Amino acid sequence: MLTIGDYQLHSLKVQEFLFEGGPLPGRTHDPARPLPKIRLATRLLLITGNGRRILVDTGVGELCWTSRWAANATSPYMLDEELDKLGLQPGDITDLVLTHLHSDHVGGAFTCGGDHLVPVFPYAQVIVQEENFRTACRPDEKERISYNETLIDEFRQLSLFHTVSGTREIFPGIDVIISNGHTRGQQLVRVSDGHTTLLHGADLIPTTAHYPISRVTGNDIDPRTVIEEKAAILEEACRNGWMLFFGHDPFRHAATVLERPAGFVPGPAPEF
Repeated sequence: MLTIGDYQLHSLKVQEFLFEGGPLPGRTHDPARPLPKIRLATRLLLITGNGRRILVDTGVGELCWTSRWAANATSPYMLDEELDKLGLQPGDITDLVLTHLHSDHVGGAFTCGGDHLVPVFPYAQVIVQEENFRTACRPDEKERISYNETLIDEFRQLSLFHTVSGTREIFPGIDVIISNGHTRGQQLVRVSDGHTTLLHGADLIPTTAHYPISRVTGNDIDPRTVIEEKAAILEEACRNGWMLFFGHDPFRHAATVLERPAGFVPGPAPEF
């Protein structure tokens, strides 16, 4: 557990999966052979305090709604087990803050109930950026595979679903920072008491391997914007001693930022 101001922060590792990493640098890819895959994890950030239990993202979930993710899962979905360690159940979550609506970040918000989907967090308000919700409702060809129409429709029907616009405080000591390079309207969640700060890197900085400024992914819609946003975040984090939380790193849940002659590198961070 990490304490920042009135909040206690917990890292929940709920799943591991494989993701297509694309052709290896310097090698010609044979179309007849499958693309190489990289090992990733799903880590959720749980923030408790001030009468709130706030979960940032949900991960893929039970994989009941798409064989694409089911085929790549390498471990069961362990949300219930991770919450149970803290004496909690999904019904105890008061707020669900979604960094963006790509399926691997929101699929766990629902479970299968026969021929329909059932909310996993029935009493939680769901907070999404308005621009990302608009993007998810009408994705272009590049992002169509990342957004699931069924899930977006289910979110639209939730009575506690609402959107916010822009960089702003969403709870005392918790704000969101807008990032548009990976997908339009992604929100990075920051917890700070003025002395200690932790920023959820979402898919702008999803692992320590993404510290190099120029390292972008095939899923990013605007690599130039990713580079600009990442440079600004890493510079501020290094200057002010922020910790970064990684939603997809299989080995580390958080790190600080150090600057070396060759660029930014991950530094130590406490376990929590």
